[in-house]
Amino acid sequence: MADLQEHQDGDTLAGLVLPVYGPDGVCLTDYGPDPVVAFGGAPRTGEQRQVEAIAAYPPGPVLDAWLRGLDLTVLAPAILVEVVAARVRMEAHQHAAMLDAVAELANRPEMAPDWSPLAGAPPTNPSVAGDELAMRLGWARVSANKAVNRALLLNGMLADTGQALQTGHIDAAKADVITTGLTDLPYQAAHAVETAVLPDAAQCSRKQLEQRVAREVRLADPHGEAGRHTLARRGRRVTHPRRRPHGMAAMWVVLAAEDATRVDGVLDHTARAAKALGDPRTLDQLRADGLRDLVVGDVPESDGPAFEVHLDPPAPVLPTPRRGADWLVTTTRRQPVRPRPVEPIPTATVIPVGEPPPTPLPGSAPDAPAGTDLPPCPPLAGTAPLPSPPPVPLTTTSPTEPGADTTPTEPAASTTPTQSPPGTTSTGPAPGTASTGPAPGTTSTEPAPGTTSTEPAPGTTSTETATTTARRGCGRCAGRPGAEVRVTIAASTLLGLDDKPADLDGYGPIDAVRARALADGGVWRRVVTDPVTDQVLDVGRERYRPPAGLAEFVRTRDRTCVAPGCTFPARNADLDHTIEYHRQPGDPPDTPLGRTDADNLGPMCHRHHRLKTDGGFRLRQIQPGLFEWITPTGHRYLVRPGIGRTHDATADAHDAPPPF
Repeated sequence: MADLQEHQDGDTLAGLVLPVYGPDGVCLTDYGPDPVVAFGGAPRTGEQRQVEAIAAYPPGPVLDAWLRGLDLTVLAPAILVEVVAARVRMEAHQHAAMLDAVAELANRPEMAPDWSPLAGAPPTNPSVAGDELAMRLGWARVSANKAVNRALLLNGMLADTGQALQTGHIDAAKADVITTGLTDLPYQAAHAVETAVLPDAAQCSRKQLEQRVAREVRLADPHGEAGRHTLARRGRRVTHPRRRPHGMAAMWVVLAAEDATRVDGVLDHTARAAKALGDPRTLDQLRADGLRDLVVGDVPESDGPAFEVHLDPPAPVLPTPRRGADWLVTTTRRQPVRPRPVEPIPTATVIPVGEPPPTPLPGSAPDAPAGTDLPPCPPLAGTAPLPSPPPVPLTTTSPTEPGADTTPTEPAASTTPTQSPPGTTSTGPAPGTASTGPAPGTTSTEPAPGTTSTEPAPGTTSTETATTTARRGCGRCAGRPGAEVRVTIAASTLLGLDDKPADLDGYGPIDAVRARALADGGVWRRVVTDPVTDQVLDVGRERYRPPAGLAEFVRTRDRTCVAPGCTFPARNADLDHTIEYHRQPGDPPDTPLGRTDADNLGPMCHRHHRLKTDGGFRLRQIQPGLFEWITPTGHRYLVRPGIGRTHDATADAHDAPPPF
């Protein structure tokens, strides 16, 4: 029973008494006789009554002021636990208020532009509220869109969950579990699940709540589960690498549950088998290295004894037919179907590197033709190396070290273009093809676009971009396609004069030692840069499609999409004319048209390209590589993507100099 506050005249207020503490941590609040004694209960201690009073107090201005006035150093441990819980309730309360504002923003007409059919089908998410918030708050666009969807649900179909968040009964993480689990449910089923899980959601862990929601969804709408699973399967994907500290990266794999279980089983089997053979690595390390070996086929010597993984799927086994029903099996839709072969979980064979490799798989890709710059795939230890293609006459050569470990680079898998749209260009070799140019380990003597000398012009410096491509097609690699690693490193760092960080395309800064190791054996392109601003020097072109040299200049200069906070790699992005090259529908006849030049080009991911074209977002290129965005709400952002800098210029004077 909670202790209630009373007026001086004895009337009870509908509010609890928050304890007041002295400088020594002693409670100064007199709670009087314990009311539970009158009902036959055991009297509570003073600390118990304080704990119950704090735990039951709703979030709001009074609780916030009480929390800010506490001296935490004098409080008892039990009181400190309740202070943390009260802070969490206040955080949930504030989060609900924030989502109210997000929902209001999303419902404004400015956030729903008219998408032109000339640019393709309307985007999957037609609202630009998430894009507006992502730029302002520095959020990932996926996170901002999730916040918008959550806000609309909690202010609409799932209003009870929104109220539970506002009162602090659940926190933001649990509200996310409920909204995610009920997104595609009919209203009646969603309300039934909400009613079932909310009462004790505060006592559940997030994992327990996820399981409860999943179970209640199947009970509330059993017939819709198959359709929801079919829809969810369309979202299976492998994300691009996400940066982790100290040169590491993480990737997510989203598969159907049965497929994920099979992949996990193969990785676990290979790891334990290698461990039994005496491999010193941990099981986690072996699982990770086994996955890499399955995909790219090479194992660096620094990772310890290498092993190969070969899948050995057993033959499908038909289920034993039941007597009297030789072929009819009833599905959930009551339709007779023939029995389907059971797909057993595949096993795998682990072969240490010292043993002879298995016979090459049929259909392996042939060796690269002579004249390409692809180094041979590394032979297995204890086996004869594969014959290399004839050498190409070169002015300068140096020893090469095959390097092949590469991955695409953007978390949002659905935004990676599979081909360049009209009016755009893409550079670099296609997967599995070779790029021509200087030999591995040499520096190109071909002048950069816009220059006439093989040496950098006076007052400039040289930045080297190494592209390392490994040939796939030997028996060991089973015809895997080639891949490319792009490293941008200062010439002074490459020569060992300093240790400036290099840039691994699609990942970010890496240390000089690893950059030199990756650069060894690469194919080089020289890019002349200004020594003061570090910006790429450009040359103008009077045509719509930029030539390869200009496109490479712009992509190297900007490195990523030019939108605030976007890390989509420039090599996969559209090349956009900042000032439109062609007159757009509805433009007056005297509209100025843009040129195809470095100061009017910038890489953009498809989403931000559409926002500029149809979404009400305006873009200006103040200097080559310095972009100003103006959103539908009037917020201004200055972006220099080549150095990863963004500045909120909304409150700045329009004639203020750029901050970088």
